[in-house]
Amino acid sequence: MKARGWDMAITRFNQSLALATVGALLSTTGQAADSATEARLRMLEAEIARLRPLEAEVAKLRHETRGAKAQATIATNVANAAVVAKGPPGPPPPPPVFVSFRNGLFVETADKAFSFKIGGRLFVDGGGTVGSPGNGWQGNVGFGQARLEVEGSFRPWFYKIQYDFANSTTQLWNTNLPNANGGTGLQFWSRNYVTDRNFLWGGFRDAYLGLQDPRLSHPLLAEPVYFKIGSQYESFSLEALASSKYRDTIERPLAVDAIAPFRHIGVAAGMIGKDNWTAHFGLYSLSFQDLNARPVNTSSGNAGVLAPAYSGYGVKNANWYQPWGGGAYWETTGRVTWAPILDEHRLVHLGVAGSYHQPNNATAYSDDRNSAPGNRLGSEANVLGTNFLGTTDLSCGRFAQSAPFVAGVSLNQYNAAGNCIKDIEKVDLEAALSYENFFVQGEWLMANYNRNTSAAQQFALTQLAQLGAASPTQGLFISPGNSNYVTTGGYVQGEWWITGEEKAQSYDMKDKNGVTFGQLKIKDPFMRGGWGAWGLVGRWSVLNLNNGPYQGASLYNNLAVANNAFGLFGGLPGTPAQIANATLLQNVIANSGVYGGYQQNVTAGVNWYPDNGIAFQFNATHVMSLKSPLNWNNQSSYESGSHPTFLEMRAKVYF
Repeated sequence: MKARGWDMAITRFNQSLALATVGALLSTTGQAADSATEARLRMLEAEIARLRPLEAEVAKLRHETRGAKAQATIATNVANAAVVAKGPPGPPPPPPVFVSFRNGLFVETADKAFSFKIGGRLFVDGGGTVGSPGNGWQGNVGFGQARLEVEGSFRPWFYKIQYDFANSTTQLWNTNLPNANGGTGLQFWSRNYVTDRNFLWGGFRDAYLGLQDPRLSHPLLAEPVYFKIGSQYESFSLEALASSKYRDTIERPLAVDAIAPFRHIGVAAGMIGKDNWTAHFGLYSLSFQDLNARPVNTSSGNAGVLAPAYSGYGVKNANWYQPWGGGAYWETTGRVTWAPILDEHRLVHLGVAGSYHQPNNATAYSDDRNSAPGNRLGSEANVLGTNFLGTTDLSCGRFAQSAPFVAGVSLNQYNAAGNCIKDIEKVDLEAALSYENFFVQGEWLMANYNRNTSAAQQFALTQLAQLGAASPTQGLFISPGNSNYVTTGGYVQGEWWITGEEKAQSYDMKDKNGVTFGQLKIKDPFMRGGWGAWGLVGRWSVLNLNNGPYQGASLYNNLAVANNAFGLFGGLPGTPAQIANATLLQNVIANSGVYGGYQQNVTAGVNWYPDNGIAFQFNATHVMSLKSPLNWNNQSSYESGSHPTFLEMRAKVYF
C-alpha cells in the first residue's frame, strides 16, 4: 500500500511539471516581454526545485519496495522447498490431557472422551471385647481391606476392575459337612450346621464393562440409560451400596449383612431422572464371594440310593456316580429411589427394592449367604469374628445316605440333597433425611423363603434312619418342615457433624450401582491448617432369624431343659431315659420352625476425616439382647442372655 501511494505522488508530480513547462513556453512565446509572465515562470521554477527532492525520495522507496518483494519471494520459495522436502503434513497433535494426583492417579482428555484412574484402599482394624467373646476373639488386629482398582471410560464405554488382597479364604467349617478338625461318629459331625464365621475373601470384587450412549437419552432423563455386565453390586439397600471408604460406621448393620445380596455376576440397566429419581434393574447369578463358586452336588434323586465309592486320580471317597445336576442359582433385583427435596442443605430420600432368588439345586455348600442366612455375621465388629446367629442349611444341604454292608463293595455314605428351598423373595424399604449438619437414615428388610415341606421332612427321616434310630428320641437332625420361613431386621442411624459438614452435599445419584453417598465435603481440611471433619454417629439395629411357633422365653427355656439333660451346662449326664426324652424335646423344638437366633445392638462412634482419602473411626457396639440359634455349632457356646461390648477402631487410606 505504501509503494502504491508513492507511485501516485510521482505521477501527479510529473503531470504538474509537464503542465508548468508547457504553460511557461506558451506564455514566453506570446508575451515574452510581459513582466507578470516572468514572475509566474520564476514561481514555477521554484516549485520544480522544491519537488525534485521528493522525486529522489520516491525513487529510493521504489527501490526498497522491489527489494522487499524479492525477499518475500525468496522466503516463500524457501518455505515451499522445505515443505516439499518434508513431505505431506502429519496428523494433528493429540488433544491436551488433564492429570491429577489429588486422589490417586487420574488422567482425562480435555474433551472428556477418555479417562483413566488407578485407585485403592487400605484399612487397618483392631479391637477388643468387654465381656464374653463367644466364639470370637477377646482382642484382635488385622487388615479389613487391601484393594487396588482400575477404572475409566472411552465414550460411550466405561469399566472397573477391583481386587482385594486381604482376608484369603479359610474354611474351618462347611455347612452339613464333617469339620476340618476331625471327630468320630455321625452323631458328632451331624450337628455342624454353620459355615465359618464372618467369611471375608480376598479376590475380585467389582469387575464389569458398561455402556452409556447418548442415543439412549430421553426428555425425562438427566443422563442416557446405562448398562453393565460383569461382577457388580445388585442395587438393593442404601447401606449395602455405601462404599466402605465413605461409610460412617465401621461395619454395616446386622440385617443388611444378613439379607442384602451384595455383588454377583450379571447384567444390569440404570436410569437417572430429571426430577431426582432413579431406577436400577438387573439379572444375576454366581458371585466371587460365594462359599464355593463351582456348582454343588445336587439332588440325590438323580442317583441311586447307594453309590459305590471311588478313590482314583487322587480323589478320595468320591461317589463313583456323582449326582451333578440342576443349574446355578439366579436372581433378579430392582430398586427405585426418589429425592423430593434436594439442595445443598436439605435432603429427603425414599427408596424401595425387591429381589427374587431361584436356587435351583444350590445348597449352603456353595450359596451359604442365602441357604444359611446369618452364618457370616460378625456382630458388627468383624475384626473380632464373633458370630452369635445363623440358621441350618435351609436347602437341606448334604446328607449321609444308608450304606449297609455289601461284600466286596465300598459304598459312599455322603451325598447331596438340596431342593428344600423353592424360591426366596426379599424386600427393602429405605429413607434418609439431612438438614444442614444433622443426618438420619433407616431401613427395614425382609426375606421370605418358600420351602418344600415334603423334601425337608424326607431329609430329616433319612438322617434319623442313617443313625439307626428306632425313634426320633435317638437322634437329632434339624430340618424343619414348615413351608415358609421369614426373617426380618432393620436399623436407624443418626449423625451429627460437629464441624458443620452437610451430608446432603455428598448425595450421589450418578453412581452406577445406584443412589448412595460419596465423599463428605470437608469444610476445613487439616492439610490447609484446619481440623478436618469431626462427627458423632449412633445406630440401633436388630435382626430376627427365628420363625416358628416357639418364640421368646419359651423357646430357650425348653432348649435349656433339654441341654441340661445332656450335662452341657456342667451338670452330670442324665439317665438313658432322660436323654431320650431330652432328645425328643430338642427334635420337637428344632423342627417346629427355623430358629437362627435374635440379636439387638446399639452402636456409638466418633469419626475424624482430616482430609479426603484419610479417616479414623472408633465404634463401641453393645449387645442389648441376644437369643442363640439352634445351629448346634460345636465351636460355639450357648450365649443367650449375654451382653458383650465390642470396641473397634479403623484407620483407612483410600485414593
